[in-house]
Amino acid sequence: MNSNKLSKALIFAVTFLLISVWAVAQPGNPGQDPDPSPGVPLDLGLSAFIAAGVGYAAKKRMDKKKAGKTPNTLPK
Repeated sequence: MNSNKLSKALIFAVTFLLISVWAVAQPGNPGQDPDPSPGVPLDLGLSAFIAAGVGYAAKKRMDKKKAGKTPNTLPK
């Protein structure tokens, strides 16, 4: 990946990570009883962890490609 593609990918990833911070759910019906055990939302920490894992995998794949090894072949 050249630096232009890498910067576009980084901007794309950061944008989608920040969308989860800006997104706000609509309030429920005030006449109903609230749910006693609401589900656990995915927060920015989990999203950042997943993005870091994807970035690490991409870096490892690029390193193997630069070394002349194809990433999807098994040793003989």
